[in-house]
Amino acid sequence: VGHVLTGYMGSASFCEAVLTVVQTIRKYNPSVQFVCDPVLGDHGKFYVPPQLVTVFRNTVIPMADVVTPNQFEVEQLTGIAIQSLEDARKACSQLY
Repeated sequence: VGHVLTGYMGSASFCEAVLTVVQTIRKYNPSVQFVCDPVLGDHGKFYVPPQLVTVFRNTVIPMADVVTPNQFEVEQLTGIAIQSLEDARKACSQLY
């Protein structure tokens, strides 16, 4: 396995299970890349319980090699409202 790609993870327990799998794979292949799409929501609405923002911010994203959030997700994860390119840069720097 060279890559692990995640998308929608709708509960903290599912996130924990996925991270356990990533950690197990990394024992056998330390160079495996974890690509995380932190599917939280879009267009101002959550698809998952809002409490998962903290789980993603503190647990999932720190383990990821690549993160692919949309604007809504970046704003939720960083607390930065993106109104400009500079805001986007600041949010991305804070996120990862």
